[in-house]
Amino acid sequence: MTQAGEETVLGVLEEVGFERLPRPLVVAGSTFDFDAAAKGTGVSHDLVVVAKSPSEPRRLVRLLSGLSRTLDHAESSRPVSLVLLGEPPDGPTLSDMERYARVLPIENSNPSPGEVRSAVAVLLPLELPSATVRGRDPLAQVTELLGRSVTAEHQDLIDASSIGPDEVREALRDFIDRAARGEPDEGAGR
Repeated sequence: MTQAGEETVLGVLEEVGFERLPRPLVVAGSTFDFDAAAKGTGVSHDLVVVAKSPSEPRRLVRLLSGLSRTLDHAESSRPVSLVLLGEPPDGPTLSDMERYARVLPIENSNPSPGEVRSAVAVLLPLELPSATVRGRDPLAQVTELLGRSVTAEHQDLIDASSIGPDEVREALRDFIDRAARGEPDEGAGR
């Protein structure tokens, strides 16, 4: 039976399409006693195993090593990610774990869903802003930034930009030609 921390991790993963796996985890006939496991079914194909930081971290390294070898023998292409709940192990032990899995530590053994989402963000789909949400009109922002210093030439270029790049090039050419001929600095359309 899984504990609250493991349930929170599995809940977050299930929200984005991961499938919970039974405990103990069985891969190619070998049994692995992780606290929980899930596999990606959509965009992510990761095998995610969850473990609380053990009092004997070398045991977890051996467990990850065995899982890695078993997946290799089964010719699985699933990457393995370990969500490690609780106090992280020392540097050398963590390095050994990272040889076999992507380690995603969560220092809290009973994390909130937000803590889990933050820690496992690499496994979650990107959340892009809605295409219907638009920012402020960039031309209005330019006009606002220029404020009272907007000249007729500025306004001609701003107006031309709403039509397209060719119109901007033409307005800029016209501005340069007028300046080269010594004509007064007034907008072509004014």
